[in-house]
Amino acid sequence: MKMIQKQLEDIQSWLEQHAPQIAKQSLNPAANSVEIEGFEHQISRTLPEDFKALYRWHNGMNEEENLGSLFYGMAFLSLATIENRRLELADLVNDLFVLEHAVPQINPSNAYHRDWIQFAHDGGRTGLYLDLAPTALGVSGQVIFIDHDYNVGILVANSIDDLLQQFCQDLQADLYQLNEEALEDENEFLETDPTIDIINWHMSERWARPDFE
Repeated sequence: MKMIQKQLEDIQSWLEQHAPQIAKQSLNPAANSVEIEGFEHQISRTLPEDFKALYRWHNGMNEEENLGSLFYGMAFLSLATIENRRLELADLVNDLFVLEHAVPQINPSNAYHRDWIQFAHDGGRTGLYLDLAPTALGVSGQVIFIDHDYNVGILVANSIDDLLQQFCQDLQADLYQLNEEALEDENEFLETDPTIDIINWHMSERWARPDFE
């Protein structure tokens, strides 16, 4: 876990230097052990250690003083928000909406799988999920991107640790910048370079899958 702590420290340092409003206003305080254990009890699953380490860093973000974003320009959800969203979508779980296009590591049988824990959201119908129910080709704890508009599932990282490592590398490579329109409204909102924009995956150099269109 030493590596993940270093990654989180590097992310915090980058944000404080380049996006101080996100660092100081958007990101919530750390989740404590009671909150994390309570969340595990609510979902009836044991969370991977790297996911818990992420939430011990910050328990998601809020929009009270700054409309910010984090991974791939998405909102980083608090544990309470994750649970509220799960409750809102509970009726869809049994409808078995099938993903039309998914990489082999993702089980496509239910686009609203209860063992997919959404922790980042774009404000529309896409997001990042912790996948606790992969196929035999995947690994529990992998990070997946689900696009409900296109019924698409893409593997983003093999773990939260790998997601954070890639995020650090992308920050250092200047593949994130502050959205100019948000700045005009005195908000700091991270947006990605088009080459790594997973929300618009079909036009992204990193994520494009012509066979999914």
